[in-house]
Amino acid sequence: MRKIVAYIAISLDGKIADSDFGVEWLDQVPNPEHTYGYADFFAGIETTIMGNSTYRQVLGFGQPFPYASKTNYVLTRDRSQEKDENVTFIYEDPVAAIGQIKAQPGNNIWLIGGGQVNSLCLESGLLDELIVFVMPVVVGKGVSLFSDERHMRLLELKETKSYQSGVVELRYTVSSQLAPES
Repeated sequence: MRKIVAYIAISLDGKIADSDFGVEWLDQVPNPEHTYGYADFFAGIETTIMGNSTYRQVLGFGQPFPYASKTNYVLTRDRSQEKDENVTFIYEDPVAAIGQIKAQPGNNIWLIGGGQVNSLCLESGLLDELIVFVMPVVVGKGVSLFSDERHMRLLELKETKSYQSGVVELRYTVSSQLAPES
């Protein structure tokens, strides 16, 4: 079975976007000489899953759709959206749909986000790995990496790296066990 992997940058205070859903704060980190392994990661996936807000944000960058070489799914409640050349929209039962996608043969799946989709995959036990790049920026109000967590999951730290830019990479596997309640 394919793995679902979240590969994502967050601020030091756990935000994936600011209060206007923007990610311009990422530009505050000095441009590194490397891309934090993005090219290798991207080559190893064949499918992406994201929420509608994230999809709209990607479209708003004013560039060609960056994942056109992949099979792409967008979770949305907005039924007015139809399949376009880049994505297939999932309107109903996202857990079942993602489970079916995950069961198909192929390479890994990139969970691009946002916070609600990240929480859905974590809570339903669909998320397998989490690769987080903690940026040396405090955003304040904004979109959290996970929203509305209902069931906490245990994570197992597999690797850490630090970069001269101040970025810290954390790689986790997601346990099937729920964290004990306090």
